Parts: sequence; structure tokens; C-alpha cells
Amino acid sequence: MLKWFIIFLLLLFPATSIYGQLTGNNLFEYQFGNLPYTDPSDLSSHYDQLNLGYRYKGLKATVRYEHFLSQNEGSSYANLSQFQVQYRKEKLELKIGNFNETLGNGLLVRGYEIPGSVFEEEAYRSRYGFYRDMLGFSAKYSGDIWYFQALRGKSLVNTLPPTVPVEERRIDLVEGMETGVSLYYQTLGLILMRNSNPFEKDYFYSLLFSGSLPGLLSYNFEYAHNLAEDLPVFAMDEMSRFGMYGSVSFNLGSFGMSFEYKNYHNLLIGTGISDPPTTVREHKYKVLNRSIHVPQLVDESGIQLEGYYTFNNSEHLVVNYTRSLNEFFEEYLFSEVFVEYSFYPGHKSNLTIFADYASDEFKSEDTRYATGTVWEYSVAGSWSTQLHLEYQFIEREFAERTTMHNGVVILGLSKSPGLTVSMVWELSNDPFLTDQPDTPDIENGIRHWPGVEASYRINPTNTISLFAGKRRGGPACTSGICYEVLDFEGVEIRLKTKF
Repeated sequence: MLKWFIIFLLLLFPATSIYGQLTGNNLFEYQFGNLPYTDPSDLSSHYDQLNLGYRYKGLKATVRYEHFLSQNEGSSYANLSQFQVQYRKEKLELKIGNFNETLGNGLLVRGYEIPGSVFEEEAYRSRYGFYRDMLGFSAKYSGDIWYFQALRGKSLVNTLPPTVPVEERRIDLVEGMETGVSLYYQTLGLILMRNSNPFEKDYFYSLLFSGSLPGLLSYNFEYAHNLAEDLPVFAMDEMSRFGMYGSVSFNLGSFGMSFEYKNYHNLLIGTGISDPPTTVREHKYKVLNRSIHVPQLVDESGIQLEGYYTFNNSEHLVVNYTRSLNEFFEEYLFSEVFVEYSFYPGHKSNLTIFADYASDEFKSEDTRYATGTVWEYSVAGSWSTQLHLEYQFIEREFAERTTMHNGVVILGLSKSPGLTVSMVWELSNDPFLTDQPDTPDIENGIRHWPGVEASYRINPTNTISLFAGKRRGGPACTSGICYEVLDFEGVEIRLKTKF
């Protein structure tokens, strides 16, 4: 496949194109270690991702190569995983190959990539870049008052590694178009989409309304529905498949507020090509990010309300309230209240304090409290220190009520612009984590994850990172995308290069 792609580039870009621009980046990751309680403990593996791009006037070609080598039999691979040819001229954009595109707000289809992320499923033990793209073509036209987008491609099932045959990783054929008009900062749009695979064929439409009152208020609303022959196109009963999302934000100087609403019902499309907004706050704190609520698209509705205020002396206050209701055989309520306050106790100090209360019936966690602080202090010149403390208390009830505690301590030292070193210590008495699966006994008590993280920017194009110790896994959410990170014990080295 790589040979034919190179031949295609030589035909596409003649000799006169030598004055174009070649760019690229590379991510190399080496691990010496393994999952806890897993043999061999000294597993050696490495992953590499190379991205190359060539641009000449309105034409651009990109290619991605990935490989993974491991002692685990059957987990290694070497693939040309992506390629794309793109053409842009004024208001027109054409793409052929692999691309990430989203229609509307993602209620029907959303493509994405989390840059720098490396994903691994415990069942396969193979690492690869975390993205969900399409293989096909797309076209966009953006006029002064009218826009149009069309796409056709096979969506990637990104929970399956490259060791799985490509026909099993791309079984959904997505065909869709979005069009709309924009006048006086207001936009009205329409989406039509068909998704087909060997098991089913679905048709959907979506209506979009968005706009703003410049400098004051903005809004966004989308309503998507399945086009089934035996149901009305606006039906919202138990047999229907629909999604509704709306947001309103208001800003006035140092004060701002936002409100989001969702109602998703039977919105699981194909192998999971839909990825609507979560309407749940995405936290930067470890204990909260791991506990984040992931929407269940079978039947979920909810709201999110957030406000902020910046005081004259740069103190900053954020208050967030989230509520979601799942009706998955029975009702499950999730609710959360989050408060964060940042201020400067001294001209060299920055202090942030947060508090959080949540209840998640789907996880049988009736009560969940969390609090913590981040203190940053400038020592001298470009040196600074950071102290990061987090604590979480959970009451979980299955057969009996269990009380759990989670803690995070991070002590860091950094020198601007390119050096950071941190000692990280996490602990928990969660019985799901303290029990060792390789023994007949049920262990309890407290489990610890000590580790050291370091990052050094060698020069503007090279950055090296190191982790050594024990790293706690669990859910991680970035840009509305949630995925599972596996536990790790050992040494990990990363080298990022740009050219």
C-alpha cells in the first residue's frame, strides 16, 4: 500500500513541486514493565507514530505510519494507518483518504483525534494512536451566506487494534451532507445521513439553529431524528430514535454564564459513530476526571449550568451544577456540584481550591465528596514549585455499604520554558483495586501508586518525557472523549519530534 501511495504522490506532484513545504512529527514511546500482577513484569515494548505532510500551493498530502513491537505474541504490527490528499481553493475544500469530520454537534457522527494519546485495550495488549476517522472522501464549501458539506467514508472502530483485519475495524459506511444559510450572525442548517453495515441501515435527519448577539449572548440547538417508515419524523416516544442538544452562553465583562440541555434516546448508531456533547464538566483534577459521568445514549437527559466571576484583583470563581437522568431499565440519577476558587495570596504565589459533591446511582455511589488545592510558588528567576493535593470520599452500596478514600499528592519543580519534574503519589482503599487477582485471598487495606514524572524540552523540535514507578489507570476524558487508561508498573520514555 505504501508503494502505491508514493507512486500516487509522484504523479500528483510533478518535478516543479520541489519548492513545496515538507513537515512532519514523530512520537516514540518505549515501555519496560507491565500491568500489575501480570507476567512477565519486565515486558519490553515500543510504539512509534510518524506523520509526514507535503504542501504545494492549494494541495496537501499527508501520511501516517504506525508500528508496535512487543514480546506479547500477536500484538505487534507495522501499518500505513492513514493517508490523505487535500485540495483547498478559496471557499472550497476537498479531501480524499482518511479524515476527521463532524456533522453538526456530533449527535449523528463525530470524528476526532486526541493528539499525543496512545491507546491500549487490555484484551489485545497492543498500543496505537487514539482517533476515530473515516476512510473515503469529503467536500466543503463555505460561501458568504451559504455553506455545504458532504462526506462518504467507512468509520473506524477504534477499540479494535490494527492487528484486527481492516474489514472488521471499518464496518460502518457513513454517507451524509450538511447545508445551511447564515444571515446577520444567525445560522439555520439541515443534515441528512445514512449509516449502513451488514446488520442494519439507518437514515437520520437533523435540524440546526445557532447564532449570537455580538458581545453578549450565543446559542446553539440541534434536533436529530431517525427517518423510520413507521414513525412520525418528530416522534419522541419510547420507540423513537432521537437526540436533542441546546446551549446558551452569556458574557458581560467579568461575569459569564452558560446553560446546556441534552435528551438522547436510542442514539447508539452502528458501532458508535455518534458522539454528542456530554453536558458534563470535564475536570483537570485526577480524582474527579476518573469519576466523570459518561453519557449512556440508550436513554439520557440532563442539564449543565455554569457561572464564573473574575474579581478586580484577578481572583476567579467558578460554580457548576450538572444533572443527568438515565432510564436504562430503571432510573439512575447523576448530580454534581463543583466550586473552584483561584487567587493570589502573594505576588509569587497562586492558590486554587476546589470542592465537589456528586451522587451517581448508576455506579451505586450514593455520596461522593472531593476537595483539594493547587499551590504554585515562584522561587527565583524562572524556577517554580507546585504542590497538588486531592482527596475524595465515596460511599458505595451493593450488598453492603462500603466507604472508600482516594488521595493524590503531587510535588513538582519546573524551570521555564522546558523542564518539569514531579513526584506523584496516589492511594486508595477501594476494594475493587486493593484485591490482588493472583491470590485466593481477598486483600484490603490501602494500595499505593508512587511514581516520578519528568519532561525536558531539548530544543524547539524535541521533547523527552520519563515516567518511572506505578501509575494508576482508570477513565480519562479529554475534549469530551472518554477512554480507559491501563495501570502500569515500570519505566516509560517518550520522545516527541517536530521537523
